[in-house]
Amino acid sequence: MAETIKVTIPHETVNDETVRILSWKVASGSLVEKEQFICEVETSKSVIEIHAPDTGMVQYTAAVGDEVPVGSIICEIISEMQAEMQKEPMSVSFATELEPKAPVTDLPAARFTPLARKAAADYGIDPAAFPPGTLVRSSDVLLKAGRAAPRIGARPEWSTPNQDSGTAKDDGQSRNSPVVGVPVDWVELPRRKKLEARILSVGQATAIPSSVTLICRAANLRDRVDKLELSAIGITALVVFEVARLLQKYPMFNAFHDRGRMGQYREVNIGWAIDGGQGLVVPVVRHADRKSLGEIASIMEQHIEGYVGNSLTPADFLYGTFTVSDLSGDGGVSFFQPLISQGQSAILGVGSDMAPETGKSLYLTLAFDHQLAEGRSGAQFLRDLSGRLEAHAALESTPTNSTHSGLFCVLCQRDETALKKIQAILVKSELPLGSVCSLCLAGY
Repeated sequence: MAETIKVTIPHETVNDETVRILSWKVASGSLVEKEQFICEVETSKSVIEIHAPDTGMVQYTAAVGDEVPVGSIICEIISEMQAEMQKEPMSVSFATELEPKAPVTDLPAARFTPLARKAAADYGIDPAAFPPGTLVRSSDVLLKAGRAAPRIGARPEWSTPNQDSGTAKDDGQSRNSPVVGVPVDWVELPRRKKLEARILSVGQATAIPSSVTLICRAANLRDRVDKLELSAIGITALVVFEVARLLQKYPMFNAFHDRGRMGQYREVNIGWAIDGGQGLVVPVVRHADRKSLGEIASIMEQHIEGYVGNSLTPADFLYGTFTVSDLSGDGGVSFFQPLISQGQSAILGVGSDMAPETGKSLYLTLAFDHQLAEGRSGAQFLRDLSGRLEAHAALESTPTNSTHSGLFCVLCQRDETALKKIQAILVKSELPLGSVCSLCLAGY
Protein backbone atom coordinates (compact mmCIF):
# COMPACT_ATOMS: atom_id res chain seq x y z
CA MET A 1 0.00 0.00 0.00
CA ALA A 2 1.38 3.40 -0.99
CA GLU A 3 2.36 5.63 1.89
CA THR A 4 0.77 9.00 2.57
CA ILE A 5 2.79 11.79 0.97
CA LYS A 6 3.43 14.76 3.22
CA VAL A 7 3.59 18.11 1.39
CA THR A 8 5.96 20.62 2.99
CA ILE A 9 6.96 24.24 2.51
CA PRO A 10 10.15 24.15 0.40
CA HIS A 11 13.29 25.88 1.63
CA GLU A 12 13.14 28.51 -1.10
CA THR A 13 14.67 31.32 0.95
CA VAL A 14 17.12 31.38 3.82
CA ASN A 15 15.66 34.65 5.13
CA ASP A 16 12.17 33.34 5.90
CA GLU A 17 11.59 31.25 8.98
CA THR A 18 7.84 31.15 8.36
CA VAL A 19 5.47 31.69 5.45
CA ARG A 20 1.74 32.44 5.25
CA ILE A 21 -0.91 30.30 3.58
CA LEU A 22 -2.61 32.68 1.14
CA SER A 23 -5.19 30.37 -0.39
CA TRP A 24 -6.13 26.76 -1.04
CA LYS A 25 -7.14 26.02 -4.61
CA VAL A 26 -8.99 22.81 -3.65
CA ALA A 27 -11.14 21.82 -0.69
CA SER A 28 -9.77 19.48 1.97
CA GLY A 29 -10.85 15.95 1.10
CA SER A 30 -10.79 16.59 -2.66
CA LEU A 31 -9.11 14.30 -5.18
CA VAL A 32 -6.23 16.01 -6.98
CA GLU A 33 -4.04 15.06 -9.92
CA LYS A 34 -0.25 15.00 -9.90
CA GLU A 35 1.25 18.48 -10.46
CA GLN A 36 -2.13 20.13 -9.83
CA PHE A 37 -1.89 23.63 -8.35
CA ILE A 38 -3.23 23.22 -4.81
CA CYS A 39 -1.93 26.04 -2.62
CA GLU A 40 -0.61 29.60 -2.77
CA VAL A 41 2.00 30.60 -0.18
CA GLU A 42 3.31 34.10 0.61
CA THR A 43 6.97 34.54 1.48
CA SER A 44 8.49 37.87 2.48
CA LYS A 45 9.51 38.62 -1.10
CA SER A 46 7.11 36.79 -3.40
CA VAL A 47 4.21 34.37 -3.76
CA ILE A 48 5.03 30.75 -4.56
CA GLU A 49 2.80 27.97 -5.81
CA ILE A 50 2.59 24.53 -4.25
CA HIS A 51 1.69 21.65 -6.59
CA ALA A 52 0.52 18.18 -5.70
CA PRO A 53 3.46 15.72 -5.79
CA ASP A 54 1.12 12.83 -6.69
CA THR A 55 -2.47 11.84 -7.38
CA GLY A 56 -4.72 11.27 -4.38
CA MET A 57 -6.91 12.93 -1.79
CA VAL A 58 -5.61 16.12 -0.19
CA GLN A 59 -6.06 16.73 3.54
CA TYR A 60 -5.14 20.12 5.00
CA THR A 61 -2.94 20.50 8.03
CA ALA A 62 -2.80 24.30 7.73
CA ALA A 63 -5.53 26.86 7.17
CA VAL A 64 -5.69 30.04 5.10
CA GLY A 65 -3.89 32.79 7.02
CA ASP A 66 -1.73 30.39 9.05
CA GLU A 67 1.93 31.27 9.61
CA VAL A 68 3.78 27.98 9.19
CA PRO A 69 7.52 27.23 9.55
CA VAL A 70 9.53 26.68 6.38
CA GLY A 71 9.91 22.92 5.92
CA SER A 72 6.74 22.10 7.87
CA ILE A 73 3.83 19.98 6.60
CA ILE A 74 0.86 21.90 5.17
CA CYS A 75 -1.15 18.98 3.79
CA GLU A 76 -1.06 15.27 3.01
CA ILE A 77 -1.80 13.47 -0.24
CA ILE A 78 -3.48 10.11 0.44
CA SER A 79 -3.66 7.50 -2.31
CA GLU A 80 -7.12 6.74 -3.70
CA MET A 81 -7.01 3.23 -2.19
CA GLN A 82 -6.14 4.58 1.26
CA ALA A 83 -8.75 7.30 0.95
CA GLU A 84 -11.44 4.71 0.25
CA MET A 85 -10.36 2.61 3.24
CA GLN A 86 -10.31 5.66 5.53
CA LYS A 87 -13.57 7.17 4.31
CA GLU A 88 -15.83 5.44 6.86
CA PRO A 89 -13.59 5.97 9.92
CA MET A 90 -13.03 9.61 8.92
CA SER A 91 -16.76 10.30 8.93
CA VAL A 92 -17.06 9.29 12.60
CA SER A 93 -15.85 11.58 15.36
CA PHE A 94 -13.70 10.31 18.19
CA ALA A 95 -16.49 10.91 20.68
CA THR A 96 -19.09 8.89 18.81
CA GLU A 97 -16.83 5.84 18.64
CA LEU A 98 -17.00 5.59 22.44
CA GLU A 99 -20.72 6.30 22.80
CA PRO A 100 -23.77 4.48 21.37
CA LYS A 101 -25.45 6.34 18.51
CA ALA A 102 -28.85 7.89 19.10
CA PRO A 103 -31.42 7.77 16.29
CA VAL A 104 -30.47 10.51 13.84
CA THR A 105 -34.09 11.59 13.38
CA ASP A 106 -34.39 12.47 17.06
CA LEU A 107 -31.34 14.80 17.18
CA PRO A 108 -30.82 18.39 15.99
CA ALA A 109 -27.93 19.37 13.73
CA ALA A 110 -24.48 19.66 15.26
CA ARG A 111 -23.83 22.93 17.07
CA PHE A 112 -20.56 24.80 16.49
CA THR A 113 -18.65 27.15 18.75
CA PRO A 114 -17.62 30.39 16.99
CA LEU A 115 -13.99 29.26 16.69
CA ALA A 116 -15.08 25.85 15.42
CA ARG A 117 -17.30 27.49 12.77
CA LYS A 118 -14.40 29.64 11.56
CA ALA A 119 -11.96 26.71 11.56
CA ALA A 120 -14.43 24.60 9.56
CA ALA A 121 -14.70 27.37 6.96
CA ASP A 122 -10.90 27.78 6.78
CA TYR A 123 -10.32 24.06 6.34
CA GLY A 124 -13.22 23.54 3.98
CA ILE A 125 -14.90 21.06 6.36
CA ASP A 126 -18.60 20.43 5.70
CA PRO A 127 -20.63 21.02 8.94
CA ALA A 128 -22.79 18.03 7.96
CA ALA A 129 -19.76 15.79 8.48
CA PHE A 130 -20.31 16.02 12.25
CA PRO A 131 -22.96 13.83 13.92
CA PRO A 132 -26.29 15.50 14.79
CA GLY A 133 -26.79 16.54 18.40
CA THR A 134 -23.09 17.07 19.15
CA LEU A 135 -21.29 20.24 20.23
CA VAL A 136 -18.39 20.79 17.87
CA ARG A 137 -15.34 22.58 19.23
CA SER A 138 -12.32 23.89 17.32
CA SER A 139 -10.29 20.86 18.43
CA ASP A 140 -12.90 18.56 16.83
CA VAL A 141 -12.52 20.42 13.53
CA LEU A 142 -8.74 20.11 13.73
CA LEU A 143 -9.03 16.38 14.30
CA LYS A 144 -11.38 16.09 11.34
CA ALA A 145 -8.85 18.01 9.20
CA GLY A 146 -6.05 15.71 10.33
CA ARG A 147 -4.32 18.38 12.36
CA ALA A 148 -3.26 18.06 15.99
CA ALA A 149 -5.18 20.21 18.44
CA PRO A 150 -3.37 23.30 19.79
CA ARG A 151 -1.89 23.39 23.26
CA ILE A 152 -4.28 24.18 26.07
CA GLY A 153 -4.34 27.93 26.61
CA ALA A 154 -2.56 28.65 23.32
CA ARG A 155 -4.03 31.21 20.95
CA PRO A 156 -5.45 29.44 17.85
CA GLU A 157 -3.34 30.14 14.76
CA TRP A 158 -6.36 30.93 12.60
CA SER A 159 -7.75 33.60 14.92
CA THR A 160 -7.41 37.27 14.01
CA PRO A 161 -6.36 40.32 16.02
CA ASN A 162 -8.98 41.54 18.44
CA GLN A 163 -10.35 44.43 16.41
CA ASP A 164 -12.77 45.51 19.11
CA SER A 165 -10.18 45.82 21.83
CA GLY A 166 -7.78 47.67 19.52
CA THR A 167 -4.85 45.35 20.21
CA ALA A 168 -2.37 44.32 17.55
CA LYS A 169 -1.46 40.75 16.73
CA ASP A 170 1.33 39.44 18.93
CA ASP A 171 4.09 38.21 16.60
CA GLY A 172 6.82 37.88 19.22
CA GLN A 173 8.25 41.36 18.68
CA SER A 174 8.68 43.93 21.42
CA ARG A 175 5.44 45.67 22.30
CA ASN A 176 5.09 49.40 21.74
CA SER A 177 2.23 51.21 23.48
CA PRO A 178 0.33 54.04 21.77
CA VAL A 179 -0.12 57.51 23.19
CA VAL A 180 -2.71 57.37 25.96
CA GLY A 181 -6.08 58.85 25.06
CA VAL A 182 -5.58 58.96 21.27
CA PRO A 183 -7.71 56.60 19.10
CA VAL A 184 -5.73 54.10 17.01
CA ASP A 185 -6.51 52.30 13.75
CA TRP A 186 -4.45 49.11 13.37
CA VAL A 187 -3.06 48.17 9.93
CA GLU A 188 -1.38 44.78 9.50
CA LEU A 189 2.05 45.22 7.87
CA PRO A 190 2.96 43.05 4.85
CA ARG A 191 5.30 40.11 5.39
CA ARG A 192 8.19 41.84 3.61
CA LYS A 193 8.17 44.68 6.15
CA LYS A 194 8.05 42.25 9.06
CA LEU A 195 11.00 40.30 7.67
CA GLU A 196 12.86 43.52 6.90
CA ALA A 197 12.37 44.63 10.51
CA ARG A 198 13.62 41.30 11.84
CA ILE A 199 16.71 41.24 9.61
CA LEU A 200 17.66 44.85 10.34
CA SER A 201 16.96 44.59 14.06
CA VAL A 202 19.19 41.53 14.29
CA GLY A 203 21.83 43.37 12.25
CA GLN A 204 21.73 46.33 14.62
CA ALA A 205 21.62 44.14 17.73
CA THR A 206 24.66 42.06 16.77
CA ALA A 207 26.77 44.92 15.37
CA ILE A 208 28.28 48.08 16.82
CA PRO A 209 27.17 50.43 14.04
CA SER A 210 29.52 53.19 12.94
CA SER A 211 29.73 55.22 9.75
CA VAL A 212 31.90 57.53 7.68
CA THR A 213 30.86 59.86 4.84
CA LEU A 214 32.91 61.22 1.93
CA ILE A 215 32.00 63.63 -0.88
CA CYS A 216 32.89 62.34 -4.35
CA ARG A 217 33.42 65.16 -6.86
CA ALA A 218 32.12 63.30 -9.87
CA ALA A 219 30.90 66.00 -12.25
CA ASN A 220 29.42 64.60 -15.47
CA LEU A 221 29.39 61.05 -14.12
CA ARG A 222 25.82 60.78 -15.40
CA ASP A 223 27.04 61.68 -18.89
CA ARG A 224 29.50 58.83 -18.62
CA VAL A 225 26.67 56.50 -17.61
CA ASP A 226 24.64 57.59 -20.65
CA LYS A 227 27.57 56.98 -23.00
CA LEU A 228 28.02 53.51 -21.59
CA GLU A 229 24.30 52.93 -22.27
CA LEU A 230 23.61 52.30 -18.58
CA SER A 231 20.81 54.86 -18.27
CA ALA A 232 18.25 52.22 -17.28
CA ILE A 233 20.35 51.38 -14.21
CA GLY A 234 22.15 54.66 -13.67
CA ILE A 235 25.13 55.24 -11.43
CA THR A 236 24.28 52.20 -9.30
CA ALA A 237 25.78 49.78 -11.85
CA LEU A 238 29.13 51.59 -11.71
CA VAL A 239 29.01 51.65 -7.92
CA VAL A 240 28.23 47.93 -7.67
CA PHE A 241 31.03 47.13 -10.13
CA GLU A 242 33.67 49.13 -8.24
CA VAL A 243 32.48 48.12 -4.76
CA ALA A 244 32.63 44.43 -5.68
CA ARG A 245 36.31 44.73 -6.56
CA LEU A 246 37.20 46.88 -3.58
CA LEU A 247 35.72 44.29 -1.22
CA GLN A 248 38.56 41.99 -2.26
CA LYS A 249 40.93 44.66 -0.95
CA TYR A 250 38.82 45.34 2.18
CA PRO A 251 37.52 41.88 3.21
CA MET A 252 36.40 43.13 6.64
CA PHE A 253 33.42 44.76 4.91
CA ASN A 254 32.46 41.51 3.17
CA ALA A 255 32.16 39.59 6.41
CA PHE A 256 30.17 39.25 9.66
CA HIS A 257 30.91 39.18 13.38
CA ASP A 258 30.01 36.28 15.65
CA ARG A 259 31.12 35.90 19.27
CA GLY A 260 34.56 37.42 18.92
CA ARG A 261 35.24 36.00 15.46
CA MET A 262 35.14 37.47 11.96
CA GLY A 263 33.67 35.29 9.24
CA GLN A 264 34.99 36.40 5.84
CA TYR A 265 32.80 35.39 2.91
CA ARG A 266 34.45 33.54 0.04
CA GLU A 267 32.01 35.13 -2.40
CA VAL A 268 31.26 38.77 -3.18
CA ASN A 269 27.50 39.01 -3.68
CA ILE A 270 26.13 42.54 -3.84
CA GLY A 271 22.53 43.29 -2.91
CA TRP A 272 21.14 46.54 -4.25
CA ALA A 273 17.98 48.25 -3.07
CA ILE A 274 15.05 48.85 -5.45
CA ASP A 275 11.98 50.83 -4.44
CA GLY A 276 9.80 51.89 -7.33
CA GLY A 277 6.60 52.31 -5.38
CA GLN A 278 5.81 48.60 -5.00
CA GLY A 279 7.82 48.16 -1.82
CA LEU A 280 11.53 47.90 -1.08
CA VAL A 281 13.34 44.80 -2.31
CA VAL A 282 17.05 43.92 -2.39
CA PRO A 283 17.93 41.53 -5.23
CA VAL A 284 21.49 40.22 -5.34
CA VAL A 285 24.19 40.22 -8.03
CA ARG A 286 26.12 37.04 -7.28
CA HIS A 287 29.89 36.85 -7.82
CA ALA A 288 29.86 40.55 -8.74
CA ASP A 289 33.66 40.74 -8.43
CA ARG A 290 34.01 38.29 -11.34
CA LYS A 291 31.66 40.10 -13.70
CA SER A 292 32.27 42.92 -16.15
CA LEU A 293 30.43 46.21 -15.93
CA GLY A 294 28.21 45.15 -18.84
CA GLU A 295 27.32 41.83 -17.20
CA ILE A 296 26.41 43.52 -13.92
CA ALA A 297 24.25 46.10 -15.72
CA SER A 298 22.45 43.33 -17.62
CA ILE A 299 21.63 41.43 -14.41
CA MET A 300 20.40 44.61 -12.74
CA GLU A 301 18.17 45.39 -15.73
CA GLN A 302 16.64 41.91 -15.37
CA HIS A 303 16.02 42.65 -11.69
CA ILE A 304 14.19 45.87 -12.58
CA GLU A 305 12.07 44.09 -15.18
CA GLY A 306 11.23 41.43 -12.59
CA TYR A 307 10.35 44.09 -10.03
CA VAL A 308 8.02 45.93 -12.40
CA GLY A 309 6.46 42.68 -13.61
CA ASN A 310 6.24 41.22 -10.09
CA SER A 311 8.18 38.19 -11.30
CA LEU A 312 11.20 38.24 -9.00
CA THR A 313 11.67 34.85 -7.35
CA PRO A 314 12.96 34.04 -3.85
CA ALA A 315 16.25 32.95 -5.43
CA ASP A 316 16.87 36.53 -6.61
CA PHE A 317 17.28 37.66 -2.97
CA LEU A 318 19.64 34.98 -1.66
CA TYR A 319 23.31 35.04 -0.64
CA GLY A 320 23.90 38.80 -0.27
CA THR A 321 27.16 39.61 1.55
CA PHE A 322 27.14 43.43 1.11
CA THR A 323 24.43 45.95 0.24
CA VAL A 324 24.28 49.15 -1.82
CA SER A 325 21.43 51.63 -1.31
CA ASP A 326 21.52 54.41 -3.94
CA LEU A 327 19.23 57.42 -3.41
CA SER A 328 21.32 59.78 -5.54
CA GLY A 329 18.64 59.87 -8.22
CA ASP A 330 15.74 60.29 -5.81
CA GLY A 331 15.23 64.04 -5.77
CA GLY A 332 18.72 64.96 -4.64
CA VAL A 333 18.87 63.12 -1.31
CA SER A 334 22.28 64.03 0.09
CA PHE A 335 22.79 62.06 3.27
CA PHE A 336 21.00 59.20 4.99
CA GLN A 337 21.93 56.50 7.47
CA PRO A 338 21.77 53.03 5.87
CA LEU A 339 21.17 50.07 8.19
CA ILE A 340 23.39 46.99 8.31
CA SER A 341 21.55 43.80 7.42
CA GLN A 342 21.69 40.50 9.30
CA GLY A 343 24.72 38.40 8.37
CA GLN A 344 26.62 41.39 6.97
CA SER A 345 29.12 43.88 8.32
CA ALA A 346 28.62 46.90 6.06
CA ILE A 347 26.30 48.77 3.70
CA LEU A 348 26.99 51.66 1.32
CA GLY A 349 24.57 54.57 1.00
CA VAL A 350 24.83 56.84 -2.06
CA GLY A 351 23.33 60.33 -2.08
CA SER A 352 23.63 63.39 -4.31
CA ASP A 353 23.92 67.11 -3.64
CA MET A 354 21.51 68.22 -6.34
CA ALA A 355 18.71 67.01 -8.62
CA PRO A 356 19.62 63.97 -10.79
CA GLU A 357 19.93 65.95 -14.03
CA THR A 358 22.41 68.47 -12.58
CA GLY A 359 24.10 66.60 -9.76
CA LYS A 360 27.86 67.15 -9.55
CA SER A 361 28.79 65.42 -6.30
CA LEU A 362 27.96 62.14 -4.64
CA TYR A 363 27.74 61.63 -0.88
CA LEU A 364 29.12 58.18 -0.07
CA THR A 365 28.25 56.85 3.40
CA LEU A 366 29.65 53.55 4.60
CA ALA A 367 27.89 52.11 7.66
CA PHE A 368 29.95 49.28 9.15
CA ASP A 369 30.37 47.07 12.21
CA HIS A 370 32.98 48.66 14.45
CA GLN A 371 33.77 45.22 15.88
CA LEU A 372 35.48 44.33 12.58
CA ALA A 373 36.88 47.64 11.35
CA GLU A 374 37.65 51.23 12.34
CA GLY A 375 36.80 54.60 10.84
CA ARG A 376 40.17 54.76 9.12
CA SER A 377 39.49 51.58 7.13
CA GLY A 378 36.07 52.89 6.17
CA ALA A 379 37.57 56.19 5.05
CA GLN A 380 40.19 54.41 2.94
CA PHE A 381 37.50 52.29 1.31
CA LEU A 382 35.49 55.40 0.42
CA ARG A 383 38.57 57.27 -0.87
CA ASP A 384 39.39 54.38 -3.18
CA LEU A 385 35.79 54.18 -4.38
CA SER A 386 35.58 57.92 -4.89
CA GLY A 387 38.81 57.95 -6.91
CA ARG A 388 37.50 55.23 -9.21
CA LEU A 389 34.17 56.99 -9.76
CA GLU A 390 35.93 60.30 -10.41
CA ALA A 391 38.10 58.54 -12.99
CA HIS A 392 34.94 57.41 -14.76
CA ALA A 393 33.52 60.94 -14.60
CA ALA A 394 36.68 62.33 -16.18
CA LEU A 395 35.83 60.38 -19.35
CA GLU A 396 32.67 62.35 -20.14
CA SER A 397 33.98 63.11 -23.62
CA THR A 398 35.11 59.56 -24.35
CA PRO A 399 32.97 57.73 -26.94
CA THR A 400 31.28 54.39 -26.20
CA ASN A 401 32.89 51.01 -26.88
CA SER A 402 31.92 50.86 -30.52
CA THR A 403 33.69 54.16 -31.31
CA HIS A 404 36.59 54.04 -28.86
CA SER A 405 39.47 56.02 -30.31
CA GLY A 406 42.10 54.36 -28.13
CA LEU A 407 42.80 51.43 -25.85
CA PHE A 408 40.48 50.79 -22.94
CA CYS A 409 39.80 48.09 -20.34
CA VAL A 410 37.07 45.77 -21.57
CA LEU A 411 35.95 45.11 -17.97
CA CYS A 412 35.78 48.55 -16.34
CA GLN A 413 35.63 50.61 -19.60
CA ARG A 414 38.34 53.09 -18.51
CA ASP A 415 40.84 54.32 -21.11
CA GLU A 416 44.56 55.00 -20.63
CA THR A 417 43.99 58.59 -19.44
CA ALA A 418 41.61 57.54 -16.66
CA LEU A 419 43.79 54.60 -15.66
CA LYS A 420 46.82 56.83 -15.34
CA LYS A 421 44.91 58.93 -12.80
CA ILE A 422 44.42 55.89 -10.55
CA GLN A 423 47.93 54.53 -11.23
CA ALA A 424 46.88 51.55 -13.34
CA ILE A 425 48.05 50.29 -16.73
CA LEU A 426 46.54 48.30 -19.59
CA VAL A 427 47.62 44.75 -20.38
CA LYS A 428 46.76 42.82 -23.55
CA SER A 429 44.30 40.02 -22.84
CA GLU A 430 43.19 36.91 -24.72
CA LEU A 431 40.26 36.13 -22.41
CA PRO A 432 38.43 38.41 -22.36
CA LEU A 433 39.68 39.53 -25.75
CA GLY A 434 41.18 43.02 -25.81
CA SER A 435 42.91 44.91 -23.01
CA VAL A 436 42.43 44.61 -19.25
CA CYS A 437 43.71 47.08 -16.69
CA SER A 438 46.01 46.07 -13.85
CA LEU A 439 43.30 46.77 -11.26
CA CYS A 440 40.86 44.36 -12.87
CA LEU A 441 43.63 41.78 -13.25
CA ALA A 442 44.41 42.02 -9.55
CA GLY A 443 40.75 41.46 -8.76
CA TYR A 444 40.29 44.96 -7.37
